[in-house]
Amino acid sequence: MESKPIKKKRIIRKIATKQKAPLTAEQIHAKEKRFHARSYTSLFKGLGFSSIHCDGKEFNFKGRTGEIDGLFIYENVILIVEFTVGKSSSAHLLKKKPLYDLINDDLPAFLDFAKQKFNGFAAALNPIYPDAAYVSRIIYASKSDPSDELIQLLPEVTFSYGAVAKYFQALVRTVERSARIEFFKYLKLDFNQVGEASITNSTSPLTYEGFLLPDGNSSYPKNFKIVSFYADPERLINRAYVLRRDGWRDGAHLYQRILLAKKIRQMRRYLVEEKRVFVNNIIVTLPSDTVLNEVGTNGTNIKPQELTRVKEVKVQIPDGFDTIGLVDGQHRVFCYHEGSDKYEDQIKVLRKKQNLMVTGIVYPSGYTEANRRSFEAKLFLEINDNQARARSSLKHDIEVIIRPASGIAISKRVIQELSKHGPLRGMLQTNYFDSPNKIKTSSIVAYGLRPIVKLDGNDSFFSRWNNAEKLKLKDKQAHSRQDLIEEYVQFCTSALNDFILAVKLKYGSAGWDLDEKTRSPLLSPTALNGLIVCLRKIIENGHELSRAAHDKKLQSVTSFDFAQFKSSQWQRLGTAFYENHY
Repeated sequence: MESKPIKKKRIIRKIATKQKAPLTAEQIHAKEKRFHARSYTSLFKGLGFSSIHCDGKEFNFKGRTGEIDGLFIYENVILIVEFTVGKSSSAHLLKKKPLYDLINDDLPAFLDFAKQKFNGFAAALNPIYPDAAYVSRIIYASKSDPSDELIQLLPEVTFSYGAVAKYFQALVRTVERSARIEFFKYLKLDFNQVGEASITNSTSPLTYEGFLLPDGNSSYPKNFKIVSFYADPERLINRAYVLRRDGWRDGAHLYQRILLAKKIRQMRRYLVEEKRVFVNNIIVTLPSDTVLNEVGTNGTNIKPQELTRVKEVKVQIPDGFDTIGLVDGQHRVFCYHEGSDKYEDQIKVLRKKQNLMVTGIVYPSGYTEANRRSFEAKLFLEINDNQARARSSLKHDIEVIIRPASGIAISKRVIQELSKHGPLRGMLQTNYFDSPNKIKTSSIVAYGLRPIVKLDGNDSFFSRWNNAEKLKLKDKQAHSRQDLIEEYVQFCTSALNDFILAVKLKYGSAGWDLDEKTRSPLLSPTALNGLIVCLRKIIENGHELSRAAHDKKLQSVTSFDFAQFKSSQWQRLGTAFYENHY
């Protein structure tokens, strides 16, 4: 009989794990800054910049000691970057300013210095550029929003933060290195300052052969010209502007959506696998100094009285970053972007081919910037509304441009101003890339602000606005009085800020930081809409709107229970607040 194997007992030893010591405040700050720096380094590399290692290297340049957090090079463009994760401080930046000034004032001397000081810097420089061709930009890459005062104090510094930084990160993920063209515009670089254009003396307009349509055939307003031609995607990408409402430009005249990464990928695959171009037209606007000559001739534009039929012409578009307004077809253009995917080897060939059919609308001479934006917005809405019902948010954005004196347009302008100045600065969602932690504003615009900014009624700011010309805002030509609209927007914003600040100071500033775990009950759409309802009653009943007048009335605000009013109960909240204090 076989003996059973003896089972060995497993001896489990408990290994004592050494508990890690908690990180100090300094270590947490350093870790956060490293992560922040990595995200920006990834962004700049995605734009095509080379990164030069320089973090922590203290140096002395022209008698000034300092250090640079980030140094990046693309062709002849130098980025000097300060990474910060704490609250933006003027003291911090002003300490750095003397060094930045020395670098900007004598960039060739800094180039010579950096070649010796920073490993890889000399190798990253392109020998085709003389020292005089290089340009530099100082970027303050902040995790928190800097104050308006700080931005105004240092106009030579580009401040990158919040939604703008997220926008460029999203743009790089979508169109990769082709995003650098828009980034150059953000840095306020001119076309002739970047790359080979910086070392050539002559301008070279884009030249295409196409067909010009007579005024009578197009039915467009007098002196507008309609021209069609085939263009290459590469030069369109380098010179087009798109007024995306969630980008970095001033938000008052933006309407187009951001590029959709999934759609771009699908279109790139189509170009390669189906080996076809998109046959529908790209719609653009062209500057008034676009030259239209008969093929084989040079000189001035064709005279309108000589144009009685469709005529073959040579189209010469002035060079520059923002010369071509891309109204419809941004995905069809940007799917040719400079990428790193498996389709790039074939698409880089297509990018140079004149294979996109473009219809260009040439503006008449003297057409103002405001008129151009209004024209483009109307055209965009007509095209999109004919194809599919445009979303209400799109129509609201366009209304700000084409009917700037309407209630919804003024409301959207005011919410933008409240997000920039006053007690709600940096706390309101006004951009697709804003933090979800910020206060949502759609209901505030529609139900809070719209009734109080309307151009009639004894409960609106309009009734208290002492401007002798204010009735002109009700005219059909009100859109031409941008100065009057702006003055009314500022009046509304100032009155709202005075009231909200008075309530904040009387109630208490505890929780008045969106990052705090316990947020003040004042920082919600319901509370803010309720306070605006109260303000309408203050106006209607003839009370003063000054800060001092509010301070006298708001003596027992701390006892008011804002939390008892839920969701859309702002009407009840506003009435109760008014009755308690006024």
